[in-house]
Amino acid sequence: MAERREGERAMSRPAAGAALGVLLLEGRMAEVPGCLACEASFPYPVVHRVVAGSRPPRQLEDVAALRPLYVAAARDLAGQGVAAITDNCNGRLVLLQRALAEAVAVPVVTSALLLVPSLARLLPGRRIGILAFDERDVGDWHYQACGFSSTEVPLAVAGVAASGAWRSFLATKEAPLARLRQMEADLVAAAGGLHRLHPDLGALVVECTLLPPAAQAVRDALGLPVYDILSLVDAVMAGRGRLLS
Repeated sequence: MAERREGERAMSRPAAGAALGVLLLEGRMAEVPGCLACEASFPYPVVHRVVAGSRPPRQLEDVAALRPLYVAAARDLAGQGVAAITDNCNGRLVLLQRALAEAVAVPVVTSALLLVPSLARLLPGRRIGILAFDERDVGDWHYQACGFSSTEVPLAVAGVAASGAWRSFLATKEAPLARLRQMEADLVAAAGGLHRLHPDLGALVVECTLLPPAAQAVRDALGLPVYDILSLVDAVMAGRGRLLS
């Protein structure tokens, strides 16, 4: 999996010493290539920062309590000289996009959904598919925080919450090979079902930060462009880099 990510990013690298800052919730994180807590997911330096006192927000209202914690942690990372900042929970924390971006002087990426408006312009007349952990948890409050709405961009959403392999990964944060292969198969099945329902799909955006370890399998199976949080932070970090010879 690490080899796949390396191959996808052969065009540019950030300058030596330019690091990505990653904000992490408290608790055990998935240190699996493709996930943000795993250094093997990146071809550049990474500074991980656990946000003290943070817990996964269960309700939208819980995000308000996390705002000062995340703002302080983002400012701390910016003070350490990171080139950009992201976080490992792209669900409800996307509501902090504006607050975090306004709090620091470096780019902030809270969700791969920030790519959707640009993809809609690159693929006019095509639908953008969104891959979530649970499609019921993604809606216009996500989209509006990322600068668009479902009335402006044709969308279709699918998830993997019914998959036993993905539920086990969520619970254990571990992906032994057999489980990873099943996770890949289940994500491909979800994306394939979406494509059959919507033949006008032009691209897929992986919303959940747990899903990127299986994203390449979707690319291979469907032949569609698939973008995730790593795609976006790579592009942001490339702004601090150079073309490889």
